[in-house]
Amino acid sequence: MADSCAVNTDVESPGKRARTDAAVDGSVVSGLQHPRRPARIAVVGAGSWSQGWHLPQLACNPEAEIAAIVEPADLTWSAYNPRMRLAKELAEFYRVPLFRDIVDLLQSESAQSLDGVIVATSHSSHYDVGMKALKAGLHVMMEKPMTADVQQAQELTKASASSGKILMVNNSANFRPQAFRAQELVRAGKVGEIEHVSCFMIRERAFFDHPENTAWCRPCGSMVGNGFAWGQLSHTLAWVFMVTGLCPASVFCRMVYSKKSGADLYDSASIGCTNGASIAVQGIASMPGAALKSGKLIENKIFGTDGCLFYSGDDVDPTSGNLVLMRHDGENETCPLGFHFENTAQEGTGPESLQ
Repeated sequence: MADSCAVNTDVESPGKRARTDAAVDGSVVSGLQHPRRPARIAVVGAGSWSQGWHLPQLACNPEAEIAAIVEPADLTWSAYNPRMRLAKELAEFYRVPLFRDIVDLLQSESAQSLDGVIVATSHSSHYDVGMKALKAGLHVMMEKPMTADVQQAQELTKASASSGKILMVNNSANFRPQAFRAQELVRAGKVGEIEHVSCFMIRERAFFDHPENTAWCRPCGSMVGNGFAWGQLSHTLAWVFMVTGLCPASVFCRMVYSKKSGADLYDSASIGCTNGASIAVQGIASMPGAALKSGKLIENKIFGTDGCLFYSGDDVDPTSGNLVLMRHDGENETCPLGFHFENTAQEGTGPESLQ
């Protein structure tokens, strides 16, 4: 592993210029006591998210250790970062072995001391990589979207249960304190029976309008389409279903596609739930620019028989909103933690979902 946590990520983050020394000085954690040995984690997929987030954050986490990198390509392409590192250079920098396939990793000596894997590959390969890791007795943290279809997700869930190993999806917004508080308020009946939810996410157009950004714009494997719904609305929907506990029964959706990349840029969906509630969903990838200073604009509104719960704002501006409960009896509440949705911070040991 690299000697220092001063990792040069050199990545253009959505919504801001990334720090080039994104990490914590080793002295910060040198005095901490950690009775457990560090978890040995293999990172599968060495694209922009692994290079800019997962790898440097694991390197700075005293409770984790990078055990290996798996990447079939010599060099991956990123719309965010024109200076991606070669897979071989990454392995040398972090002083870990490089494997070209998950099977090669699992058949190696490195696998004998592995605890888990982070799956940061293309959407359609999540199922295959995750299933192989679970069958090998490893914990799995998978990037969103979980899989290319519902059946694959169900099979992974069953495999996790039968193996006794953790399978989690890195919907980082779901691990924020505001998300847990929103869930508590709903479970405590503060909004009554949920009748309707309105949610939307808006971000820049250039990322999904880029013909070369194939991993995010073109379908592969068993995927039906690719674009904003897969890559971004999955965050919003994960938050809504986690907070509300609603179960979808029917979905009607319309999409408008990019003539350049083929990706869906506009998504509009009406979801009917088993309790009779409705969810109105909008996804819009049409703001100017390639890396907005204003970040992603997000709105989540939950309406029930006794009141409503609002959580909206700009995900790079904590002052842009708060979690707000408004009740018909006047017993309102504002959670004064600001607006923090998807955690894209590069410093330190990573988002709450990685801890």
